[in-house]
Amino acid sequence: MLCRHCDLVQEITTLQAGEEACCSRCNHTLDARHVQPILRPVLYAATALFMLLLANLFPFVSMFVAGDRHQMSFFDTSSVLFQQHHQWLALLIWLLIQAIPAFCMMAIIYLKLGMLYKLPFRVWVARVLYMLKPWSMVDIFLMGLIISFVKLVADAEISLGASFWAFCIFCLLHLRVFQVIDQRELWSKISPAPSLSLNTTVGMGGLEQGLKLCQVCTGMVLLQHKNCTRCHSTVYPRQRGSIQNTIALLVAAIILYIPANLLPIMITVSFGDRIESTIISGLIIMWQDGAYPVAIIILIASVIVPVAKILVLLWLCYLTRISKAGRQRYSTQVYRVVDWIGRWSMVDVLVVAIMAALVRFDLLMTVYPGVGVIVFAAVVILTMLAALSFDPRLLWDARPVYEGKASDR
Repeated sequence: MLCRHCDLVQEITTLQAGEEACCSRCNHTLDARHVQPILRPVLYAATALFMLLLANLFPFVSMFVAGDRHQMSFFDTSSVLFQQHHQWLALLIWLLIQAIPAFCMMAIIYLKLGMLYKLPFRVWVARVLYMLKPWSMVDIFLMGLIISFVKLVADAEISLGASFWAFCIFCLLHLRVFQVIDQRELWSKISPAPSLSLNTTVGMGGLEQGLKLCQVCTGMVLLQHKNCTRCHSTVYPRQRGSIQNTIALLVAAIILYIPANLLPIMITVSFGDRIESTIISGLIIMWQDGAYPVAIIILIASVIVPVAKILVLLWLCYLTRISKAGRQRYSTQVYRVVDWIGRWSMVDVLVVAIMAALVRFDLLMTVYPGVGVIVFAAVVILTMLAALSFDPRLLWDARPVYEGKASDR
C-alpha cells in the first residue's frame, strides 16, 4: 500500500484485532483492525444519535441573575442567532454542532450495516463521511461551554439541565466511534481495491513506479488511469495546485485576521450601556478578573494557533521548493499537528454563540454577536481549507527513500 503522507510503497502483514500498522518513514497510520468492527461502531453511533435527540428535547442550561431566570435549549445556540439576524452564523453553528455530527453517525451506521446487507449508495456515503469528518466540532463546542460557564459563574447562578449531560455523553460516543473505525478497512468492505497490472517495489516511492494514491478510498491507481475504479473519484498524482491554493487561502486568512482582531466579536448591552469586546480586550478582561486558565485557552486558540498555523503552513510550502534531506519526517509530523489543532480556533466563535443564546435578560443584560466573530470564523475556515489543500507528499518528492517494511504496533 501507499502512504498518503510520504508516498512510500510498503507491505504490511495481516493485522489481527487490536493491531495497527504505521509507515516506517513518516509514522502515519496505514491500517488498523478493531475488535467487533461492525457491532461496536453501530452501537456507539446509535447511542450517540439517541443522546443527541435527548440533548434537543430537554432544558440545556439555566442562568439565574438578580431574581430573573433564563433557560437555554441546545437548539437555541443557532436559533437565537437566526432571530438576531445573523443567519449565516446561525447556519454555520447548526452545521458544526448538529447537522454534520448527526450525519456522520448515521453514515457510519449505514456503512457498517451495509457490510452485512449490501445497501446501495455506500460509495457516495463513505465519500461524504470522510469529507465532512473534520467539520464535526462537538468536542470544541463542549470546550466552549466550559469557557462560557467560567465567564458567567462569578456573576450568575448556572444550572445544568438533563440535556447538557446527554450532550456530554454524545461527545464521548462521537469521538469513540471514529476511534473504532478505519478508513482503509471500511473501503475494503465496500468494494475491491483497484487491480494493478504491474509489479511494485517495496521501499520506493509510488510516483516513480507509475502509481498514485486515491485520497478518497486509499486505493492504488495506475498513473495512466484517470479515475479510481472503486470510488470513481478523479485521481491526481499530487493534489492539483496544492502550493498555489494553500498560499492563496493563507493570504486571504492573513488579510481577514487583521479586522477579525480589530472588530468586536461580542456586544454586551447592560442597563442601556453598550460594551464591545474584541478578542484581545476579552482576554485582558478575563485575565484581570483572575480567570487565568480560560484566558490562556482563548489566547492559545484564538491568537497563537491561527498565527502559528499560517506561519507553519507557509514554511512547509517553502520546504517543498528546497532540498532539506532528513527533515521530511519532522516536517510531516509538524503538518499533522497543525492540521489537527487548527480547528480548535473555532472555540471563540462557539463561545459567542453560547453567550448570545444564554445571556438574554432584556434591559438587565443581553449579549449579541459582533461582526468580528463572522470574520474570525472565516479566518478559521480558510486556515482549515489551507491545511486540507496542502499535500504533504510534496515534502518527500525527489528525496531518498527508507526501508519499505511498515512497522506494526
